[in-house]
Amino acid sequence: MLVLLLACGLRDVMPGPAALDAEARDALEPSSGATLAEGGPVAYTTPPRVRFPVPALQVFGLRYDLDIVAVSDHPDFVMHELARITTTEGTRWIAKDSTVDREQCVATDIEGALGWAAEVPVRRVPSPMTVDDRSTASHIDLSVAYTNCLGSPTRISYSGPAPTEPSKPRNGNTMGHSRKAVAALLDLYLFRPGGHIVVEIDGQRRKIVPLLGVAPQVYALAQVQGGFAVVDASMEGDDAGFSLTRPGRDITWPTHAHEDWRVVQHGWVKRESPVATLLYHFVEGELDRALVTQQGSVVTEVVFSPRLPDVRRRFEGTAHSTFAVDVNGQRGHGTGTVNVRWQGDDVLIDLVPTAPDWFANRPMRGTLAYQAGTAYLHMERIDVEDR
Repeated sequence: MLVLLLACGLRDVMPGPAALDAEARDALEPSSGATLAEGGPVAYTTPPRVRFPVPALQVFGLRYDLDIVAVSDHPDFVMHELARITTTEGTRWIAKDSTVDREQCVATDIEGALGWAAEVPVRRVPSPMTVDDRSTASHIDLSVAYTNCLGSPTRISYSGPAPTEPSKPRNGNTMGHSRKAVAALLDLYLFRPGGHIVVEIDGQRRKIVPLLGVAPQVYALAQVQGGFAVVDASMEGDDAGFSLTRPGRDITWPTHAHEDWRVVQHGWVKRESPVATLLYHFVEGELDRALVTQQGSVVTEVVFSPRLPDVRRRFEGTAHSTFAVDVNGQRGHGTGTVNVRWQGDDVLIDLVPTAPDWFANRPMRGTLAYQAGTAYLHMERIDVEDR
């Protein structure tokens, strides 16, 4: 019975295999010959509303070179993380505490925190951070002090062997975290359970909660996160590109940024930043691929087949596309569909992830509206039963 209980509990948190096998993933490449006509009754009836290409979805990706994860008995939090991220401006640290509703709050001393990786709309609070990293290539020895999102002084110390092997399988379970903000997939490319950790909040040492009363929930890993994010943004520009402002209309949005997106070459539109570079590829205004790179490496790639329609032009009916998400070179980690249609003067976008399970339970619905040469995109999480 204990073995059965362990198996059931682990199934809800442990990684899984790719959602698509190699053949199914290859079939979604543009060379497979899929066309818009095969995806739905698409017939354009108007010229473009604006001159710049308009992305109808927000793709994101982020690599954590090192991520220390622990589950404590604190009544307000279900998980604590310390993450090290390499950017073009050097190494940055963030602390993520997940509240009991599994929403993550980032504490960091990064300057301009509200605009840092603003495409990932999780709450972040400025906090002084003291990082004492005595680690070597083979052993982690780390202490970090900061103030969490509830205003409580927090200190986390960890020591243990460095992770050297990938999780097997490595398609990581998100365990419900940040479910209101992102439809996320994880590649656990380095993973090691265990190690010695001390979590102190408000001067009180917290106990580490064991999984099903057996294994302490402490992990050292390296991971890439990728997928889709909710978004509220406005865009305006011309043939050379567009300026994107976050938020567009929602003054309660947790991130704020003004971004320069440039048309570069061969249909690519690019936004550079010290953290992650976003690239969208359009064919006559139709989106067939999106990439996220970090330090020159592709961390997320999304392929749409058939291409998403040109959302600047009115068309009849509903366009249906299938997508695949590759994370850190792991092909077909996630899959799903996108349905696009016009309703009145607005474009409606339904993002429906279908596999794996922890991805499928995060559908999104968005609206794209045009006003005086400006495009307004808003997408939010919806309940599974509403998709």
